Amino acid sequence: MNKKIIGIFVCMLLTTTVVSATNINVKNDIQKAVSVVDIPVWIIGDSWTYNEQYINHLYNLNGALVYLWFHNCTRTYTVNDATGDNYKVKMSSTNNEGQVMIGKYHFKFTKSTMLTGELILRKTDLGTVSGSGQEKGLVYWLLGNTISIPAQYNDAWEGTYSPPDVTLPFPLVAGTNGALPNVSYTGHEKCSIYWGLITLYNWPDLIGWTGEQNYMCEMADITVPAGNYDAFNVSIEQTYGDGTLGIVRSYYVPEVGWMAKQIYDIPDFSGKPGYIFKSELVSTTYSP
Repeated sequence: MNKKIIGIFVCMLLTTTVVSATNINVKNDIQKAVSVVDIPVWIIGDSWTYNEQYINHLYNLNGALVYLWFHNCTRTYTVNDATGDNYKVKMSSTNNEGQVMIGKYHFKFTKSTMLTGELILRKTDLGTVSGSGQEKGLVYWLLGNTISIPAQYNDAWEGTYSPPDVTLPFPLVAGTNGALPNVSYTGHEKCSIYWGLITLYNWPDLIGWTGEQNYMCEMADITVPAGNYDAFNVSIEQTYGDGTLGIVRSYYVPEVGWMAKQIYDIPDFSGKPGYIFKSELVSTTYSP
């Protein structure tokens, strides 16, 4: 169940870990002058559209795969409230496809099996204060190799982060590194079909954590559907209690005002494949 928790911890997002930067080493004064960027300012209507790929694995105590989820989509994040100390960001999706295996149940998603949700992001560092998500719509319940039955599917979750979860240690300075504190997640999730008539799972008390974290910020040339960019590559290593190492790479572009690319590769605690997430910018309405 831990990996499902981490999957939720990461899937609502495009954000992780609060900033407590230490051990900063600037390569030279010239690089510092040209390779520093501060927190962006967003307004209502700013939006970012990404091609996203989600994969998550869960195993039982014997190491057998009991849960496998993948969802591909084009997802748009839109600022719909910029008052107070936080931003509210609405999430919607198109071009949805994928499948999920939950024990003996196997479902194939359709284009109407959409990912939606909302993020609350702190203005001072874009840290995630809380988030909610839902995967809902028409699916095909696969029975054996030849039979499929239409079904209504709903997987809904929400949770909060302590401290707020940040992936970008602003101000970003190329050539620096530091330690980031462990961030915990508490929430709940329920998955059902046929408008709740059949419950596939119900987890009322989810708990997640990032583990010990260290980051490095460097410049990188990247190419995504939106174009070619010179990006700040913030790579975070998350080390869990059993020594398992997870990697998060976030590529921030000042003229984009958020990530242009992001990759999560967090293995299961047994070392097997766990949670994998990939995101690439398609377009944005943001203007510096």
